[in-house]
Amino acid sequence: MRLVVVLLSVLAALSVSAYADPASDDALLQVKVAEPFVEVHTGPGRGYPVFHVVERDASLTLLFQRAGWIKVETLRGRVGWVPRRALTATLDGKGQPPLMTRLGHEAFLSGHWQASVMMGELEGASSLSVALGYRFTENLTAEGMFSRSSGDFANTTLAGLNLQHQMFPRWRVSPYVLLGGGKASIEPRETLVRPENRDENYVVSGFGIKAYLSRGFVLRGEYRSYVLFTEENDNRNLEEWKIGFSALF
Repeated sequence: MRLVVVLLSVLAALSVSAYADPASDDALLQVKVAEPFVEVHTGPGRGYPVFHVVERDASLTLLFQRAGWIKVETLRGRVGWVPRRALTATLDGKGQPPLMTRLGHEAFLSGHWQASVMMGELEGASSLSVALGYRFTENLTAEGMFSRSSGDFANTTLAGLNLQHQMFPRWRVSPYVLLGGGKASIEPRETLVRPENRDENYVVSGFGIKAYLSRGFVLRGEYRSYVLFTEENDNRNLEEWKIGFSALF
C-alpha cells in the first residue's frame, strides 16, 4: 500500500510539471540569430557534417533538444541541429533571450527501442518486471513485458505483449494508456495441500506516465489491471502498480 501512495504522489507531481514543459505546435519558439552566422548540422553532434549556414537576423524555429543540441527549422524548411550554446545570443519575438526550458525532447518522437526495468506490487506481493518496446509511430509503442512476483501463497509469472498510446508525445512528461494480453503461470507454495501449477491466459489494460530525464533515460510509473481466464470459468482479477526506468536506444 505504501508503494501505491508513493507512486500516486510521484505521478501527481509529474502531471503538474507537464504544464511547465509542453512542446505542442502552439509552443514552438521563434528566434532571430544574433551571431554573425550559425552552422546547421545533419545530426545532434560535432561528428555530423554541416549542410547549411544561417546568417545574422535570419529567423529559426526551435523544435526539440537533445543532450546539448537543438533541432531547428529555417524559413525555407531546412531542418537540422545546432549546438545549444550557439543560440545563447539569439532573441525571441520580444527581443529577449529565448526560454529554452519550453522546448520538448526529440527522443520522445523518433522511432527507437526502449528497455525498461520496474519494481512494484502485484496483489500485495513484490514484483519485478523487465520489458523491451519499440515506438513505430509518434503515438504508438509495442512492448513485450515479463513480470515475476513472490507472494505468501504463490509465485506468479506474467509474460505478454501490449500496445501503448501516448496522447501527448511532445510533452516532456507524457501520459499513456495500454492494452494487451499474454499468459500467466501460477506456482502455489508447497505449504498448500496438493499444490498444482496453473497456466492461464489474460488480458490487461492500464495507464502510466513517462517522464524524460536526460541522455536517453525515462522515469516511468504504471498501473495495470489483469483479467485471468481460469479453467473453472471464474475469471480472476489482479492489480499491479510499479515504477522504474527506461533506457532509449
